[in-house]
Amino acid sequence: MEIYDLDRVLPLLDSEYYLFKLIANESGVVFLLRTTEHRDATRPGIRYSDNYAGNALAAMVKPGVIEFRYHQDYTDDRVRDLAACILAHSDLSFAVGFQVTYQNRILIEASE
Repeated sequence: MEIYDLDRVLPLLDSEYYLFKLIANESGVVFLLRTTEHRDATRPGIRYSDNYAGNALAAMVKPGVIEFRYHQDYTDDRVRDLAACILAHSDLSFAVGFQVTYQNRILIEASE
């Protein structure tokens, strides 16, 4: 799994109330500032587009939570598997223990 633009959001983690975005699929994760639209963060093999035209999920990240938006090509199991890979990635240790939601349903419980 490739990780893109993590350096853009790492400084935000020092804040108690950070908020940033990501797009992700099995190829990788692209991090972006909250002022950037998900559709503007395309990388090779990872593309979010409106109306489910892309191959990646969009998400918001805030302290302790990753909230994935609905995508018609992603089942709960697929999102859970993708999120588990993200949470286990060595470069993304800040997210260890985060809760993961998809359409306001908890797919992965927060852990301490």
